[in-house]
Amino acid sequence: MSHDRTKPPTEWESLVEAGITKVTDDIYFGWIDNTADPTFWHWCQTQGRWVAAGTWKHQIVSRDPLHLEPSLLWKCCGLHGWVRNGQWESA
Repeated sequence: MSHDRTKPPTEWESLVEAGITKVTDDIYFGWIDNTADPTFWHWCQTQGRWVAAGTWKHQIVSRDPLHLEPSLLWKCCGLHGWVRNGQWESA
């Protein structure tokens, strides 16, 4: 199933059961298919669509509230920061 990448992940029908969480207006995450690591999406201004990032190389310090180390970096546009205490912290 393809997604309308102009809409946020919370509106993608196939992800409704994943429990997508909004971190900021431009960053979301969810636990897809009961995986151990969350998948993140951000709105990429460069590409004009939502872009995913896996976190299998990251350490989950806390699941609730989410704390993930090290930082996340989207090379497509350079968005870089941490998720700590469930909040986004820009690098």
